[in-house]
Amino acid sequence: MTPRIKHEIKARQKAFKSGDITRYKLLCDKVTSLVSNAKKNYYQLKAEADAADLAERLQQSFTKPWQNANPTEIPDVGEIEHLLKNDTSPPLPSIGQIKATLKHLNPRKATGSDEIPPWLLKRYHEELAPVIHNIICSSISQAKYPTLCKHALVTPVPKIYPPNDMDNDFRQISVLPQLAKVLESIQLKLNKGDLKIKDNQHAFTHGRSTVSALASMTQNWFNKTENSRDGRMGIHALFIDFCKAFDLVDHGLLLIKEARQNERVEKLLAMDTELPRREEPCPSGVPQGSVISPTLFNVHVDDLEDCIPNYLDINTHKYADDCTQDEVIPYGSTSNMQTVLDAINDWAHRNKMKLNAKKTKDMWICFKAAIPEPPHLKIGDDTIERVKSFKLLGLWIDNTLKWNTHIDEIARRANKRLFYLRKCRRADLPTNVGLTCYESKLRPVLEYAAPIWGGLPQYLTDELESIQNRSLKILGPPSDSLQSLEQRRDKLSIREYEKITNDETHPCRKYIPDMVTNKYDLRTPKTLPGIFSYTKRHELSFIPITNSLL
Repeated sequence: MTPRIKHEIKARQKAFKSGDITRYKLLCDKVTSLVSNAKKNYYQLKAEADAADLAERLQQSFTKPWQNANPTEIPDVGEIEHLLKNDTSPPLPSIGQIKATLKHLNPRKATGSDEIPPWLLKRYHEELAPVIHNIICSSISQAKYPTLCKHALVTPVPKIYPPNDMDNDFRQISVLPQLAKVLESIQLKLNKGDLKIKDNQHAFTHGRSTVSALASMTQNWFNKTENSRDGRMGIHALFIDFCKAFDLVDHGLLLIKEARQNERVEKLLAMDTELPRREEPCPSGVPQGSVISPTLFNVHVDDLEDCIPNYLDINTHKYADDCTQDEVIPYGSTSNMQTVLDAINDWAHRNKMKLNAKKTKDMWICFKAAIPEPPHLKIGDDTIERVKSFKLLGLWIDNTLKWNTHIDEIARRANKRLFYLRKCRRADLPTNVGLTCYESKLRPVLEYAAPIWGGLPQYLTDELESIQNRSLKILGPPSDSLQSLEQRRDKLSIREYEKITNDETHPCRKYIPDMVTNKYDLRTPKTLPGIFSYTKRHELSFIPITNSLL
């Protein structure tokens, strides 16, 4: 669909609405001809493309990040033995654990280089469990990673459609053998207690998600800018982006950091044989698509905030390679974010990583004119762009702490997906099939991270409800056949709130008031004290509005 075809289609529709039948028919023929030629050119280019040449270009692109790298030498176990656990014998899995892991494999996952499909392991888990148990126990006891498990089929997955840049618009996803995934998942379960990842890491950790990361950030911003007893303050937020973060994890540094986590000797030796010496030698990086890679990356970036000087009061929030720093700026103070950025840049150089100056942004949030805006930040000679709105973990955040931009964006995306419902209606499918399509294709778009932005003014609430009403009108059932989006957002907020109250290590736990125990039996016992808000904006933020629902 080229820009010219789109232009001619608009002209055709304009002629139809104006009643110019002659011009309308002429443009219909023109659009048909343009579409036919576009299809012909598209498939001709597809047929003429050299698959081998394309594969070679992709391989060069994927190996480019570490071509000029100077990898750290893999450390000897003797050098770091004092950091490791030296148990008499490593923990081994039982046959029951192996059976449970095989039984819960997803049969739809892709087959790796060993050509053993996951459905086969799942279906015959009882028969195969003893054999796989022997393989895994031997691997753990001998601290050797099976050579076959190091082979991965790399698939280039576009980050955007259509991809324009071979170096930046593709993500390399590794499809490992299913046995390798089973081995890695068992290793993680056996050594879970040895890893001590900081609480500000929300990715690939139990009880954390993008919602918990966004809640810990935004609630602090609402509190400091709108509801502080010391007066309104400013927030200087920095959104860090790394170039090829997963591909530039240095193996030598990673093994040293694993040792500092007080890992066992056997696991470190197995890691030593797992990371290097693959079919295409990879001096750095962890494969995207393996079970253990996310945990390894968390270990690698766990010490990132340690490089920031202790005298600076900086909040750090991490979700895998998405790192956000923010600083509270009281009246009469100045921002220290340039010092923070320089420290992180130095950390990146020491850890053989690189900051992406083009994608790194900063934002100034302040509702008090007396606090001056801080100067622009720099990475070397590159000036960081200061934005008024930024998409963070799928949520659009404005420097006004309002949700108009996010609501407009999700409404636009949801309206595009009404096409699925019209297809269901035209195919004369049962109503429950259409409702399932709505609940799986449209409603998740309208409810992503809903606890964070759920406190909406009425006009934005009505805008979202109109999309659900429009969907039901297309499908045919009555408008009250589904629960309103507002009621569902309230339930999602309460569920997230309860998750925070039940987790003492949650970063948002400090924003929730302690329960009050009454000494007397009252008619209406209120065990949860209310939260006082100075402004309507703070009152509609996640913690205060959910507190009022309980």
